Amino acid sequence: GGRDLEEASVILPAELDLRLRAQARQAGVSAASLMHLAWARVLGSVSARDQVVFGTVLLGRMQAGEG
Repeated sequence: GGRDLEEASVILPAELDLRLRAQARQAGVSAASLMHLAWARVLGSVSARDQVVFGTVLLGRMQAGEG
């Protein structure tokens, strides 16, 4: 199940964060969408796959009870 999870986080330098947000705004997407695209590219690269699937937790659903 979902109990064998590891978490990693990286805090981006402020200037890079601002540049990424500006790029997202220019493309008409959210910064989160831009990060999802980047993550999909990483997954595709390390798995040598053209198509990848991953999920995103919304609204703290990982803390919800069973059922």
